[in-house]
Amino acid sequence: MKGHPYDTFEFNPVGAHTRNASLGSAVTLTPPAGATKILIQAMSNDVRFTLDSSAPSATNGFIMIADDPPLLIPLAPDVTVRVIQDAAGAEIQYQWGSGG
Repeated sequence: MKGHPYDTFEFNPVGAHTRNASLGSAVTLTPPAGATKILIQAMSNDVRFTLDSSAPSATNGFIMIADDPPLLIPLAPDVTVRVIQDAAGAEIQYQWGSGG
């Protein structure tokens, strides 16, 4: 029997849990020292995100559906996470992390 996918990873929080509701223009999320991943969730409305430093928009970026389970994104040194609301009133909550 398979367990939940989150049961197979180690996540050590780095820095504070953060909420950002100012997503009317693209926001770059800057990891603190020691962070190797981010756990992120869209709240209220959908958001779009990119990982290559390009600006997310209505036609560019992955969509994160509001209230879906959080996404765990591993971070290589050249990954830059940028986020923008897909509809007014969107919010993200995220936590940087490290671990295997």
